[in-house]
Amino acid sequence: MKSCVFFGHRAGNYEDVEGRFKEILIHLIENEGVTEFYSGGRGAFDQLGARLVAELKVRYSHIKITRVLSYIPKEKEEYTPLYFDDSVYLLERQVPARYAIIETNKLLADKADFIISGVKYPFGGAAQAVAYAKKKKNVIELYE
Repeated sequence: MKSCVFFGHRAGNYEDVEGRFKEILIHLIENEGVTEFYSGGRGAFDQLGARLVAELKVRYSHIKITRVLSYIPKEKEEYTPLYFDDSVYLLERQVPARYAIIETNKLLADKADFIISGVKYPFGGAAQAVAYAKKKKNVIELYE
């Protein structure tokens, strides 16, 4: 069972790469055996990835999209919002809140077989996550 994670900016418009993103997801499912997709669900890119996977579940019923929590939600409904099948919390040790997303992204980069980057700008948490991932894995870039 192979997995894929998405890293992209919290704010932004990704309509210009939506078609390419979907094509890459289909390729990963059909040719690479990816069945597990992970997303933080916190921003525009995470939501786009989750929505695309949810749409593809109609055709590929065996795939799954999991929301990765960096913090334990206060409300139960926040665990698995729209588009997600379930949620998981990966941090095994307590970290200061300001580092929770960074540490979660590192764990995801280590865990995933494939990483799709929607990073447009060389700054911010998504850019840090992709830079970390590139040291270990081949990252599929939506923006060259």
